[in-house]
Amino acid sequence: MLNIIPKPAKVDVLSKETYGHSQYDVHRKYVFDMNPNSYKLEINEEGIFLEAGDERGFHYGAETIAQIAASGEMPNVVIYDEPRFKHRGYMLDCSRHFFTIEEIKKILDLLSYLKFNIFHWHLTDDQGWRVEIARYPLLTKIGSKRCQTNDDGIPVEGYYTKDEIREVVKYAKSKHIDVIPEIDIPGHFSAAIAAYPYLSCDSQPTDVKESFGIFADVLCAGKEDSYKFFKNVLKEVFELFPYEYIHLGGDEALRIQWLKCPYCQKTIQDNHLKNEEELQAFMMNIFSDFCKENGKKVINWNDGLYGDNVSDNITVHYWRTQKADIEASKKHANAGKDLIMSPFFHYYLDYPYGMTPLKKTFKFNPVPKWLNDESKLIGIEAPLWAEYVKDFDKIIYQTFPRLLAVSERAWSTWHTDYKNFETRAKGVLEGLNKKYGYTFVTCKEANPKGIFRIKSLCKFYKQMDLQKGKESLARIRKNSAMLKEKYSK
Repeated sequence: MLNIIPKPAKVDVLSKETYGHSQYDVHRKYVFDMNPNSYKLEINEEGIFLEAGDERGFHYGAETIAQIAASGEMPNVVIYDEPRFKHRGYMLDCSRHFFTIEEIKKILDLLSYLKFNIFHWHLTDDQGWRVEIARYPLLTKIGSKRCQTNDDGIPVEGYYTKDEIREVVKYAKSKHIDVIPEIDIPGHFSAAIAAYPYLSCDSQPTDVKESFGIFADVLCAGKEDSYKFFKNVLKEVFELFPYEYIHLGGDEALRIQWLKCPYCQKTIQDNHLKNEEELQAFMMNIFSDFCKENGKKVINWNDGLYGDNVSDNITVHYWRTQKADIEASKKHANAGKDLIMSPFFHYYLDYPYGMTPLKKTFKFNPVPKWLNDESKLIGIEAPLWAEYVKDFDKIIYQTFPRLLAVSERAWSTWHTDYKNFETRAKGVLEGLNKKYGYTFVTCKEANPKGIFRIKSLCKFYKQMDLQKGKESLARIRKNSAMLKEKYSK
């Protein structure tokens, strides 16, 4: 068995012969009628021969060769391979905790090895604004710093200069990875409001948040200044990130401030909107149109897409799995919008192995049963949120080996042979260990059972601040009560 992940589309073993060819001595040949990103690899006594129709195909073939070489001698094989989905992504949250560009480059190396082509870079949230915006310097002077996290007394700060971002984008491009920035609105916006309070509904000062959860701070949807500000931010973001997609979040935006805001309520009335869900869509549509004018497409998390008036230029990013979220995803995807799958209970890598074991991630079929046209599913993505991920070692611990299963689902045709996958995964992890020196969670450890599963869950929940969690839950309940009061009249 060849230790290759993701599993190639077809492998023909021609004989039991093996060869001592160097993985770097490859005979390349362009075949222009091949499918995009596909390749054909043949290894025989004369050498290593790689055919592709584009540079990405050659790159993916080279990564396959590298994985074979990590296992030892070169086998006598022919491999035909191409990706299942065009969007094969990994998301890293650099707002809750800050990671250096050198650490991000190390992540990009690993993504490349597993044939991922998207790095989703979460750059702004309640706990920190991480991207330099020249027109609004307070975003980083104030918004990139917090004094502590859950009363630990340890400051967290940092942001990426424009030159650093360009360096990351250039490095990613060399690995045939496109970078999608996420600038989250209207919720998860406390760091920006801390820098510029006029962006909120009441213009009152707030702080960069020192705990986690869902907060009432949101970008005001009724003030003209909000739209002017964010369009100016987008202009500078567009200059830094050449890829066609930009993520504008849209998730977990409470309506508490909007319900009390005369500007927001006037916007609802003046534009004949049904409710605050349509107000969010109204705001997002304005920015979506602005992005479209600048050659960009917008992605939104599915819990921000409840409104019926969502723009056709917005791609649905599925994460929440409650009934309303599924219905919103179903409604928009079946109406023709593109879809990306990142289901919380299967692909969220920040949760413990006791909750999301490797086998669970592997066994999940990312194609929803409710999706009428499978071609609208452009791909899948594994997010790593960093509330409790403070350093690079923790990134590695949470990400691997589950990212191997996501890679398999993003690239390979559907199969259910977990034992085959696990055997290959062990070999690939050994190869990565030899190449980079990282220590990975083993496949056995990634599938904890009994007392080990309980310990995994207890260790995770022990990190949480229960009081802060109760406060977050109280805000969510207040939000629901206020909406119910308004619309039950």
